[in-house]
Amino acid sequence: MAAVFALGALCGFFIDKGIYQPTYDEKVARDTVIVHDTVPDINPTPKDSATIKYITRFLPISKRDTSSRVDDHFREVTKMMEHLADTSKMIAVEIPIESKHYQSKDYDAWVSGYEPSLDSIKVYKETQYITETITKTVKDKGKHFFLDVGAGCEYQFNTKAAVPFAELGARLKIGKVGIGAYGGYAHDIKENKASPIVKAKVTYDIMCF
Repeated sequence: MAAVFALGALCGFFIDKGIYQPTYDEKVARDTVIVHDTVPDINPTPKDSATIKYITRFLPISKRDTSSRVDDHFREVTKMMEHLADTSKMIAVEIPIESKHYQSKDYDAWVSGYEPSLDSIKVYKETQYITETITKTVKDKGKHFFLDVGAGCEYQFNTKAAVPFAELGARLKIGKVGIGAYGGYAHDIKENKASPIVKAKVTYDIMCF
C-alpha cells in the first residue's frame, strides 16, 4: 500500500490536468504607416538616343570684324539687330531633334529637343510599413472533460485516525458545475490495512483567482 500511496503522491503534482485542447478566437489589428523616400539621380545616362526629325530655322549670318578690336557690347547688339532686319543676311539651318530615353528601376523618362539632356530626376518612393497585432482569446465551449489523479490524507473524527489515500477519477465540467467519480485506495494507519474507496463529487466554482 505504501507504493500505491507514493505513486498517488507523485501523480498529485498533475491534479486537474484536462485532456482537452482549448480553442481560441483570434483578432488581428493592422496599423499601416506610409513613408515617402526621396531618391535623387544626378546626371543620369540615357539608355537610348535617336534623331526623330529635322526642323528648319532661319538664323542670322555672323560677320565678325577682325580688322578692329572693338568689343563694345552696344555695338555688337546693334549689329545683331541689323542682321535680323535684313532677311538677305539669314541662312536656313536644319536642326536635328533628338529623343532620349532614361530608365531605371524607379522611373521611365523621355526628353526631346536639340541636344537634350536630363539633368536630374527625383523619385518619391512610397513605402508601407504594416504592423500586425494578434490578440488571442480563449473560447470556452462550456463543457470540458478532465482525467484527475490525486493523493492526500484525511482525518476521520469518528475513528480519530489519519487515513492517507490515492485516487484516480474522471470529471465533467459544465460551466461552473463539476461532476466527478473517483476510485482508489485508502490506508487505515490504526488498522494498518488498505481498502478500496469510491467517491462521487459535485463541485461549483464560487470564485476564480
